[in-house]
Amino acid sequence: MSHESNQVWKEFEENTISHSAAHYLLAIEELHHDNGYARSVDIARELDITAGSCSTWLKWLLKKWLIEEDKNRFILLSETWKNAVDKIKKNRELFIKFFTQTLWAKSEESIITACKIEHLISPHITRKLEKFLEKQKK
Repeated sequence: MSHESNQVWKEFEENTISHSAAHYLLAIEELHHDNGYARSVDIARELDITAGSCSTWLKWLLKKWLIEEDKNRFILLSETWKNAVDKIKKNRELFIKFFTQTLWAKSEESIITACKIEHLISPHITRKLEKFLEKQKK
């Protein structure tokens, strides 16, 4: 194994947000969009997990300043993470489009694969993919 490939796993571990954390943040954002609020019980239902598991994760997200709780105990995305969630959603849409329209992958497979990488991809590569897809339109 080359020195370069030995370093890849370290970079992966340095990602700001984990796959699970991304799903919590996306669920919170979606609940706010749909209902105007997000409660722990709603997040657990949205993610199809137990209330206890959700509570544990929410405590961790609060500790890391990814989310906040208001006086009514509604869960809010911190200001910093509102933008991050928007980028994750944009990345998901971009990759789904690339997989289905350029690689002709099936929709379900494209959605699953986009979900796996949407929060890991560098902004530089995302911009390159956007430009590539724009050129493909022409």
